[in-house]
Amino acid sequence: MPHILETPEQQVAVIEANALKIVEVADRGHQDSGEKGTVVLLRQLEENSSSLEDWQFKYRPMSRLDEMLSDWKQTKLQEMIIRYNPEVSVVCTFLYPNGAYSSYHFGKPDSE
Repeated sequence: MPHILETPEQQVAVIEANALKIVEVADRGHQDSGEKGTVVLLRQLEENSSSLEDWQFKYRPMSRLDEMLSDWKQTKLQEMIIRYNPEVSVVCTFLYPNGAYSSYHFGKPDSE
C-alpha cells in the first residue's frame, strides 16, 4: 500500500475540525443507502489543511467500497464498518491521490 501523506495527529485534527460535517454526511449517506459505510475524505497532495470543501466529503456504503478502495477487505476498515453502530458513531476514511488510505472510528459529538 502506498505511503500515507499525513501523520495520525494531522488526521485527527482534520476529524476534530470537521466532525459535525462528517457526521452529517454519514447520517445522510446511511439513510439514503440503508447500508453501513464510511465517510471518505478526499485529500490533496498540496495544502492538506484541516479546512475542507464540500466536494471532499463522500459517503461510500460497503457495497461500493471496491470502486474506491481496492484492498479495503484486507485492512481493518471492513472490521470497523461491520462493528460500528451508525446511530452513535462514524467510520471516517482518508483517501489520498497516491491511493493510500487510513480509517478512524469515532463517536458522534454531542449536538446541542
